[in-house]
Amino acid sequence: MRKIQILAASAVLFAVPGMASALYSTSFDNAGVASDFNVVSVASSADTVIFGDNYGARGIAEAPGTTGGAAATRGLFMQTNKGATGVINGINAYLTAGGVNSFTGDIIVRFDMWMNVPTPLTNTTEQALFGINTDGLGTNTRTGAAQTGADGVWYHLANEGGYGNTSSTPNSRDFVGYAGNSVSARLDNGEAPFTTLFPNGPLAGAPGNGWVRVEISESAGNVELKFNGTVISNFANGGFADGFLFLGYQDPFSGSIGSTSLFAVYDNLSVEAVPEPATMSVLALGALAAAARRRKSQK
Repeated sequence: MRKIQILAASAVLFAVPGMASALYSTSFDNAGVASDFNVVSVASSADTVIFGDNYGARGIAEAPGTTGGAAATRGLFMQTNKGATGVINGINAYLTAGGVNSFTGDIIVRFDMWMNVPTPLTNTTEQALFGINTDGLGTNTRTGAAQTGADGVWYHLANEGGYGNTSSTPNSRDFVGYAGNSVSARLDNGEAPFTTLFPNGPLAGAPGNGWVRVEISESAGNVELKFNGTVISNFANGGFADGFLFLGYQDPFSGSIGSTSLFAVYDNLSVEAVPEPATMSVLALGALAAAARRRKSQK
């Protein structure tokens, strides 16, 4: 009896990874995947968005999350604000999968992200945007000192550590977490854990010019963000329970157009549903009970 009890406890502890179920995945192999997304932006004429882009031709190595069978060095390319005049612009590519929002309850979102940064570091501060539980309508971007027009749980991450670390403006940092228009977390590239995660970036602690494996997990109302397996923030989500996820990019400064070597690439996006702990416990114990009955019948 004691042996069965120990096995039951072990089964419950290790049930989480095996019981997650896939809701969506793409390796962005071709232009056809664009039909699963709705791309919106502040000033679309300043954007370049390419699904199925051959980022290998841009000198970027294969993303770490690529599995067998996926096309090599194909991803989602995003670039903005490279026209004749500068504007504050941001892009969101909402995963709508034909307009059906299926992401409710506890989920895990994973993807690979690359932000390209040229040298010298002049007019190079741009940022990745990504998040969950949005309404899929507007464009979530950093809009200046007075943050407006955003919803969901989302983040901005600067490519090269260009934000100052002394500003009192809540959304003026290299990493900022948001709940709608409110700031939930803010970090500079010179702070832990970025200095350890990205020691060889354009500046120490900056993620540019390297692949970042991103994971956003929502469980029982808590949203946790990880970069390369390291926890960056935890947020008790009290207001944005369900909705669309998005991947995006932004130039937050209207006065700088910047180099055409500034862009982001996304690859290997997946979304999984995670059963509630009580459900997992029941399933695990049920499996053990069945095993115990088989064992008894064999005696």
